[in-house]
Amino acid sequence: MRRSILARSVVVAASAALLVAGCGGGASSTSSKDPKAAFSTGMSGLSDTDVLTVTLKLDTTADTLVGLAKASGSTLNTTQANDIANAQLVIESKTINGKKLSEIKPGQTNAASTRFALSDNGSTYVELRGVDDVLYIKADVKGALALFGQAKLFDEVQARANSLPAFVKALVAGNWVSLDLNLLKSLANQFGGGAAASPNPGQGQKLLADIKAVLQRDVTVTRVGTDSDGDHLRLTAHTRQLGTDILQAFTSSIPAAGLAAQKLDPSKVPDRPIVVDAWVSNGALAKVSLDLTQFMTAADKQPGAKLAVVVTFDRSGDDISKPDNSTPVDLSQLTSLLGGLGG
Repeated sequence: MRRSILARSVVVAASAALLVAGCGGGASSTSSKDPKAAFSTGMSGLSDTDVLTVTLKLDTTADTLVGLAKASGSTLNTTQANDIANAQLVIESKTINGKKLSEIKPGQTNAASTRFALSDNGSTYVELRGVDDVLYIKADVKGALALFGQAKLFDEVQARANSLPAFVKALVAGNWVSLDLNLLKSLANQFGGGAAASPNPGQGQKLLADIKAVLQRDVTVTRVGTDSDGDHLRLTAHTRQLGTDILQAFTSSIPAAGLAAQKLDPSKVPDRPIVVDAWVSNGALAKVSLDLTQFMTAADKQPGAKLAVVVTFDRSGDDISKPDNSTPVDLSQLTSLLGGLGG
């Protein structure tokens, strides 16, 4: 698809994520509430549990992707389109003591374990687990290369890994490796990067309050109706205004963010409405859908084509445990490797 379409989609997807990132309220039935209050209630309900599983994927078909690519002058074969249509990212968070996620205080560590998994057609290609300040990583390098049509490269990658540190060899072989985050933080502090790397709790609380104010001011929420997914709400905002105000919230609440935002100019973002559909069920946000076809030109659209980014929320999940065996990352060797890559 045309680069401009993808660029707009990235900007809009980021804005859509912010639409569901900062409201609060109580967890209860929402069908009789004001739409904006209903959405706030749904957001609050997500943390009224000890575990939350978030799944991000596309709502589309391989045929739709092939057709859209063809209409925009690009090429996409059926296998590639099928892989894209069936990919999904799963993010799970679970408290370690059974308390609710809402009870975790800003700055509190070791309060919850987290799992990230990127999969496609039933195969998991990357998985990360954060447990007790240790990050565990596992990757299916061979499968990932095959997914991108580069299966022949695996033998070469494996041969090179054999001469590298043990943790690299283990990762390429598809085994777990572990990274002690406290040691990593200590190393960052030695180079003067630890303090600026993350905001303090006070900054985080101010940022959350500022974002809530932005959403209250810039986002309109209406009710569509009720269906099998729950109380159907529609969120509308304008990309330029929302982007400007969110950027201002970040730079005023976290001064260090201003350094990264210096080259960002929200005035250059196309000024257009963004529409996101959301569903609240049993007092919690259950689903969010962003229809990407709303950002396509008439020439790029296909009649009846469906292409949406869908995020589902499930207040249940599996236990997140440490792998039985893992190869620890040697930070001194990692530093040397990174230094070599940098020339």
